Amino acid sequence: MKKLKTLIKRVRGWSLKKKIFYGILLVILVFAGIKIFTPPDNSKNIITDTVKRLDLKATVLATGQVVSATDLDLSFQQSGIVRTLKVKVGDKVVAGQVLATLDQSNELAALTQARGTVAAARAKYEKILAGSSNEEIELAKVALANAKNDYERVKSQQKTLVANAYKNLLNSTPEATPVTPADNYTAPTISGSYNLDKEGDIFISTYSTGGGEKFNLAGLLDGSGTVSTTAAQPVGNSGLYIKFPTSSAITAWKISLPNLAAADYITNLNAYHSALRTEEQALGGAEAMIDQRNAELALKQASARPADIEAAQADILGAQGILEAAAANLEHTILRAPESGTITKIEIKLGELAQALAKIMVLEDVNNLYLEANINEVNIKEIKIGAPIDLTFDALGPEIFLQGKVLEIEPSSSLVGGVVNYKITGSVEGEVKLLPGMTANMTILASEKKNVLAVPARAVIIGHDGGKIIRLVTEREKKTYEEVPIQTGLEADGGLVEILSGALQEGDEVVLAIKK
Repeated sequence: MKKLKTLIKRVRGWSLKKKIFYGILLVILVFAGIKIFTPPDNSKNIITDTVKRLDLKATVLATGQVVSATDLDLSFQQSGIVRTLKVKVGDKVVAGQVLATLDQSNELAALTQARGTVAAARAKYEKILAGSSNEEIELAKVALANAKNDYERVKSQQKTLVANAYKNLLNSTPEATPVTPADNYTAPTISGSYNLDKEGDIFISTYSTGGGEKFNLAGLLDGSGTVSTTAAQPVGNSGLYIKFPTSSAITAWKISLPNLAAADYITNLNAYHSALRTEEQALGGAEAMIDQRNAELALKQASARPADIEAAQADILGAQGILEAAAANLEHTILRAPESGTITKIEIKLGELAQALAKIMVLEDVNNLYLEANINEVNIKEIKIGAPIDLTFDALGPEIFLQGKVLEIEPSSSLVGGVVNYKITGSVEGEVKLLPGMTANMTILASEKKNVLAVPARAVIIGHDGGKIIRLVTEREKKTYEEVPIQTGLEADGGLVEILSGALQEGDEVVLAIKK
């Protein structure tokens, strides 16, 4: 009390200016203290909401399509003209029912022939078991004799053909050329047909005698003759003739057989080689036929051996294989229903050409439908098999709701518009009439939690340490708050998030946003 009285006395003793100065200073200090120690009023700048206890759901939205459990594009396995159409659009069919057929004339003929082959193979088998008759043995001997006669006939025929080809080769446009190469000469004219069947050169030398011009022959043959410029003279016994030019300084000539420079030499040479090959092939075929006939005779003369019986049995199996192949080819001309269902599309007419493996019909089971949808890789991890689905259909209108559930999630992905997607299938429950191809709007329940603390997701922010925090309002009127660390759970529809832990209770007010 004494100190206060002393302070008052001192103040009374101050000058007016000093009193004004310290009075203003005191007011400033009081105002600063109020600002510092009085909580701020943030009520106009802060948007808040309350912590609630709610039932949360997280859903995935998708657009799917109604698909038939049986959805088959049907086609023939081979091309052909459509001969019968046994169904029309809307017909219900059962598995194995014939829907259409192609022209079967060739396949039926092949099937009949295959059946004959099987019958023949079985008859042969029975015959081997019974053994050959004397008449069959005699017929085999006659067949062998005929094969030998054919061989001799072919041999003679081919020998003649080869000889003629060789003769044509030797007669490849014969001509006389100077023994000593020369320019600007007129060659003798060679005619006739060479018949000595020998290759080589015929040399002709001319000389003068008291009786006129003569010539001598050397090389392939010997002889002489008279030089004539008007009449062709025989060149020995070669079959060729020579007529000399009216004047020539050349006295030594040569006829090469064959003439390698002749225009027809290559053609005649090829023809000769072809005749040799033909002769070899023809004789080989004739010899093979003799061997075959010998083997057949030996077989008929022998008793049935185990190897023969096994071979006959193998022939039966081979024939049965041909029969089965023919039956399969016939089946390729028949279009059958692989499953029971309804014909929903026909894309062919009677008399048209059906291309192999081209779609001509669509078979669907319109009474057994399900849904297919693509879910992107971000959401697929949230979906589980058995998850319920809320459904609406564009074709039925938004007021009709159906239920379903997830049946399957394919493990392999596909790219749709450059985005990785996974296909899911879902069921449809209800009696509403649906058709394949209808668009389904799907709301898939990914997760659900009952009676949990929840706040709007935008109330949760990241703190300075990287953890999640929420700004809890501590003074409701002035909206003062403190930062509280939390842990979140389910991120639900409606922008809500579950609070797993933290100093929050139902009814607490939290900051959503602060206006600047």
